[in-house]
Amino acid sequence: MVIIRAKYLIPDSKNCIESGAVVVNDSTITHVGTFNEIKSICKVEKIIDLGNAIILPGLINLHTHLDLTNLHNLIKPTNRFTHWVYQIVCARIRWKNEDYISSIEKGISLSIESGTTTVADITNTGHSFYVLKKSPLRKIIYKEVIDLNPEHANEVINKNLSELSNIETDALLLKGISPHAPYSVSKELYKAVAQTAKEMNIPVCTHIAETQDEIEFLTKGTGDFPALLRQLRALPDNWQPPEITPIKYLNDTGFLNNHPLLIHCNYITDEEIPLIKLSGASVVFCPRSHHFFGHKQHPLLKLLDANLNVGLGTDSLASNDSLSILDEMKYLFHHYSILPRTIISMATINGAKALGMEKQVGQISKGFKADICGIKLQGNKTVDIYKRLFDTSSENIFTMINGVICYNMTCH
Repeated sequence: MVIIRAKYLIPDSKNCIESGAVVVNDSTITHVGTFNEIKSICKVEKIIDLGNAIILPGLINLHTHLDLTNLHNLIKPTNRFTHWVYQIVCARIRWKNEDYISSIEKGISLSIESGTTTVADITNTGHSFYVLKKSPLRKIIYKEVIDLNPEHANEVINKNLSELSNIETDALLLKGISPHAPYSVSKELYKAVAQTAKEMNIPVCTHIAETQDEIEFLTKGTGDFPALLRQLRALPDNWQPPEITPIKYLNDTGFLNNHPLLIHCNYITDEEIPLIKLSGASVVFCPRSHHFFGHKQHPLLKLLDANLNVGLGTDSLASNDSLSILDEMKYLFHHYSILPRTIISMATINGAKALGMEKQVGQISKGFKADICGIKLQGNKTVDIYKRLFDTSSENIFTMINGVICYNMTCH
């Protein structure tokens, strides 16, 4: 058994314990409280003192593309989303297997170093299944499916199911399916994924309502997407727009009935929020990626007011500067009028709920898995604890996943 102690312990969004400590036995949390309380009742082999720091539940990144990590600073910022997509396609044309593998390995290291203990990663090539499987991260990996031709739906779903059948899950790895987005996936393929996921109890996610171009493409068949898709030879000759907004599109396909992760939701209508609420889906907000593209203010406050489950993601380093959920939390604190406890919930227990892991991770509680991070504090000690947590100077110095220490700067 080991005790991890620090000046502060925030076991969940509602509580903060001064001079707090956590006892970990193998992969499980056995005691939570003040250091003095725990020291008097537990005989432990080792004490790890993080000092002037906050112990938090391990951070949960609900949206990553770790295989794009090595594209950092190689993709130019643009307010034309289709141009960004084209840059991604061109940048990866000459990539070989080793390029994807090194990119994922770099993404794993950056995630762990920043206090992330769980990732929801989308893989286009499938490399993430094998590289991430060897990592200590807790993860769910979604195989991305793309095809706008309705005649290909059954063939595409069967091919991807065959690939998934070769992936062995374990205590730290779950697998899922991700229809990419409405501008790249036919209604028939969404339906096939929805039906298959329901029958086989497979988790699903999709990019949705990400840009105004997407909405124009779905409602009118115009905008920038048709030209891009023709350039990529991905637009069927007889394609016709469904003439509805993205969330209604998902609802019509039955996809919403699978409690999916809805990634982005940057441009949704007030009428669509009840549809999301009724479905039990979770929304993933990627604050700094949202800023990278120059999107309008996210409808986050409306989603939270409607009591939707909203978690945080970083997206890839093709549209962000780090894979740190702590950095996303800081950005929210300084740019949105949201309570600190709400921000903490979004980064921890909300993420766990979105992945169906809320009885295992997302808070520091007896019987939960020992997924923990430690955030070093700087600055004036008289300042509010949350302001210090979200100050630009705070940094992760300790990451434990499933009871294993994966990163520990206190040893340096």
